[in-house]
Amino acid sequence: MRNLNSKLVMDFISEQGYDSIEKTYVAYTPLEKYVCIAVAESYDNEREENSAQLAVEAVLTAFEKKPSLKRLREYIRYANEQILLHSTRSQLKVSITVLVSDYTRMRYAYCGNTRLFILYENIFTHISKTQTKFQQMLEEEGEDRPEPEEIHNLTEYLGREKRVRPFVSKTMELTEGSTILFATSNLWGRLSEIEILDAYEYTKTGREFLEILQELLLSLQEEHDQRMGSFTAAFLYIEKTFKEDVQKKKKKKRMIWIAVIIPVVIFLLISIVIMCMRALDRRKIREIEKLDQRGVRYMDYANYNKALTEYEQAVKQAEALSLNNWQYIEEKRELSETVTDREAILTLYQEAEAAFLAGEYEQALKLYEQIQKEAVYQGFDSLSADAEAKTEEITARLQIMQYISLGDMYHSTEDYDEALLQYHRALNELSKMVDLQLQGDVQAKIFAIRQKQKEDTQAEEAAKQEAAQQKEEEEAAEKAAAADKAVIKINTYIANANIALEEGRTRRARELYKQALSRYNKFTGSSEDADKLFKDITALGQAITEAEVKAVEEAQEERLTQAAKYVLQAKEAARGGDTVKAKGLYEDALAVYQELNIWDERMEAVYAAMDELTQGTGAVQAPDTGQGQTSAAQNAGQESDIGQQSTDQESDNTQDTQAKG
Repeated sequence: MRNLNSKLVMDFISEQGYDSIEKTYVAYTPLEKYVCIAVAESYDNEREENSAQLAVEAVLTAFEKKPSLKRLREYIRYANEQILLHSTRSQLKVSITVLVSDYTRMRYAYCGNTRLFILYENIFTHISKTQTKFQQMLEEEGEDRPEPEEIHNLTEYLGREKRVRPFVSKTMELTEGSTILFATSNLWGRLSEIEILDAYEYTKTGREFLEILQELLLSLQEEHDQRMGSFTAAFLYIEKTFKEDVQKKKKKKRMIWIAVIIPVVIFLLISIVIMCMRALDRRKIREIEKLDQRGVRYMDYANYNKALTEYEQAVKQAEALSLNNWQYIEEKRELSETVTDREAILTLYQEAEAAFLAGEYEQALKLYEQIQKEAVYQGFDSLSADAEAKTEEITARLQIMQYISLGDMYHSTEDYDEALLQYHRALNELSKMVDLQLQGDVQAKIFAIRQKQKEDTQAEEAAKQEAAQQKEEEEAAEKAAAADKAVIKINTYIANANIALEEGRTRRARELYKQALSRYNKFTGSSEDADKLFKDITALGQAITEAEVKAVEEAQEERLTQAAKYVLQAKEAARGGDTVKAKGLYEDALAVYQELNIWDERMEAVYAAMDELTQGTGAVQAPDTGQGQTSAAQNAGQESDIGQQSTDQESDNTQDTQAKG
């Protein structure tokens, strides 16, 4: 009913400016009994996530879970936790201001340099400070206006690894007709308080007030040529606060008085009972608060068993409180929730410790992670740090157990190298903690593998020696058999070559000789067989060369005889007057002499005869083709044969050298 019987007007203006990403965010959540407003500004360059929005939404989430005027510090610390969880790629850095109201009163808290202004009847009734170097210089040095960059030099902000320390105001009454202005640094750092007040005095309406502030910022930017980044300005106009109906209240009082006057005694008795119940509740509340204080102190000293004992007693006494009794109902409810939550987290810690000691590491890990989150939310840094340390230790132990399990698996499959690798990884992690028994177990596993590897190595070496000896024997046998086959093959080539030579097939004999020589050059048998084969091949080569020389000589002799016939035929044609035929025959004879490389008197005689034909002298005396010619031809033929023999011999020698090489 508080929400419906009050009227708070909310509006805002937000600009990205010259920033590449949006760096401010504002949001509010109205509930039946409470309303929460949060304004944030980021100081990081994370593009994928608006850290200001993340902080605001975290605050509103915590508020919706437990709405209260007394939990602002918890809201901001929960937001800080969320910022830290999302600081994976880079450090997130956020400034924030949070206001909570029950539609009658209000409290605010801030961390960083976002500010809050309360205006009423053309004056500031309240202005928040900042957690910046700028504020320190104002207070400590008394400067009128420190350097503008000091505005962004934050002393506290969301995203710190250490415990965040926000400022939390006292409870303040809401005044109807007042305006609460929320401003990020780019607004209040550029506009003076006088300029803000002038804009407020000029407008009197919230939306127009924000638009004038925006125009002032833009004009400053144009005047001074300044690049302005993101900013947000939000106002909350208190048009009506929650009040009880006066007429209904008076009517109720009259009815009570009428009812009381008649039974005065009963009224007095009831009053006495109420007073006693109130005193009893007050005493129980004080006892629970003392137990809570002792529990917190024990938790600060990490004595969680003692703290659990205190909170178990506190929970029992809280359960004895009459929540149906209207006396201190809200205080009793909050106190009961507080001690119950703290007793629950300590019980959870006890369960986690028992699981850890029993070796149930996965279960213990889940419990410690839950404890860490709850401890951060409730502000128990010592418990959170202990849970975090246990989480890290359990994670390391789980990793060690995984290494050992993998090592055992590889050991069972006789993959000893991989098993040793996993066991040594386990030992490396175990060196960071004290667990002598587990270290001894792992070292025993390593020793067993080393012994097995030593035995396997010895057996393997013996097997290798035996295999090598057997291989040598087999290779020797194979080599001897191959040598025998090679001898047979080479002798076959030699025999076939001799047969071809006898049949006059010198070319075929030469081919078989080359194959025999190639086989011989690769021969690896005994020296006795090699010497015999060498003699046979050498003799074969000489025989083939002699046959080739003889064939060349016979061919040359035949060609010389043919040239002599051409000369005689040319003589006859010349005598018959057929000079053309005679000339052609002489040219054929010349071609034979040139082919045989003969340049002697026989060619000169042919040239002389051809000259006589050309001069037309008639009868031509044929060149001498007698014995002299024959002897010359024979000499030429012998020279040609010798040249051919020499060429063939050089070719054979070259092939022999190449084959042996």
